[in-house]
Amino acid sequence: MKTLKEVMKDFNKTFKEDLVHQGVAEYNYQRIPFTSPRLNYMTFGGLPVGKLIEFFGEEHGGKTTTALDVVANFQHSDDERKVLWVDCENTLDSVWANKLGVDVENMIIMNPTNQGAEDIFQFILDSIDTGEIGLVIIDSLGVMVSNQAMEKEVSEKTYGGISMALTLFSKKAEGLCQRHKCTIVGINQMRDDMNSPYGGTTTTGGKAWKHNCSVRLEFRMGNYVDDTNKKLTRGAENPAGNIVQVVMKKNKTCPPTRRVGFYTLKYLDGIDYISDLVEVAIKYGIIEKAGAWFTIVNIDTGEIIKDKIQGQAKVNAILEEDSDILSLVETLIDERIESDEVTLEEELDETEEE
Repeated sequence: MKTLKEVMKDFNKTFKEDLVHQGVAEYNYQRIPFTSPRLNYMTFGGLPVGKLIEFFGEEHGGKTTTALDVVANFQHSDDERKVLWVDCENTLDSVWANKLGVDVENMIIMNPTNQGAEDIFQFILDSIDTGEIGLVIIDSLGVMVSNQAMEKEVSEKTYGGISMALTLFSKKAEGLCQRHKCTIVGINQMRDDMNSPYGGTTTTGGKAWKHNCSVRLEFRMGNYVDDTNKKLTRGAENPAGNIVQVVMKKNKTCPPTRRVGFYTLKYLDGIDYISDLVEVAIKYGIIEKAGAWFTIVNIDTGEIIKDKIQGQAKVNAILEEDSDILSLVETLIDERIESDEVTLEEELDETEEE
């Protein structure tokens, strides 16, 4: 009769992986950061590598823009692997993507026409298994059609949608992603929950996908803003941008202590990184605010870096023009991302009605 140690050794040898071992090693997830400091704070540094992620929410909530931001930051890392963008909606805007820092020419883009969900999912799995893909974006799960439904007439009823295909895909993808350190971000849409007697909404594709996702982020459109980031009403005719609100619905890769994040999106410039960075720096005391006057401080040493700055617009300008000061502020914030000594949590802004 074999000992437990021998059984474990044989099992690992069969699959050529260290699948069974004693104890759990402390694991620090490698992460793909967001541009937004607030989202990095909320997720303890960004999206975990090798996991399934879901972005979902109402239309115009910022899901695709945030996914493009993740792509840009992945491409700017040292990872030489490719990004696969599955453009099920055929709406990828290359101009907007470039504005957000994405190298569109270096992406692998799939534009399905009359392919069923099963065929698309199999292509994704095969691509990941090559080891040459480091990030997959599916935009979006809600518009996919199963092979069964594809073969039927419009007047014929179909049941289950892509639930069966997505269930099998998510189960297979979870192991592949872990093995090849590939991250999948599935963008999903909200639908009326027809199974609930109380109404409400749910996401498409069934429950298995949600269970297999390690992180689920809900996106909502917040207030419109003008050029100076002042909040506007919903009736504003020419807003310069809007707040993208993000709510953490599930996160199995870090403590569940941070639930709300947001960033400022400018329609002509993309993500307003500097303004959001300043707001976070003020929270940490890296930038001290007294009325309309600001002071930039190295809180590690107490050294005053820049004093008597009038107005936040001038603070933004200094950070944009002086790369050394910008780098210092970024470093001081990054060192405190995992600390809870200061909370960046705020109440969600209720969108004002006209």
